[in-house]
Amino acid sequence: MKKPLDEFLSECSEVHALWYGFFYSWKSLSRVKLPDGVKEEIEKEFHYYTFGFFIGRAVQAAILLITGATLTL
Repeated sequence: MKKPLDEFLSECSEVHALWYGFFYSWKSLSRVKLPDGVKEEIEKEFHYYTFGFFIGRAVQAAILLITGATLTL
């Protein structure tokens, strides 16, 4: 019987989707339209992209909370 974590990020497409989600969370304040090559890469593993995007945003929020940074317009 396989453990649930044995399947987590077990393929390159899953790792790429997670990385693209994390990267694009830093690139823009909102989800951007993905380039065709990237879109095809993560289409099958969109849940990993979403998880990466969420993790990126959580890291950003943590940085703001830890440093006490404020936005100035």
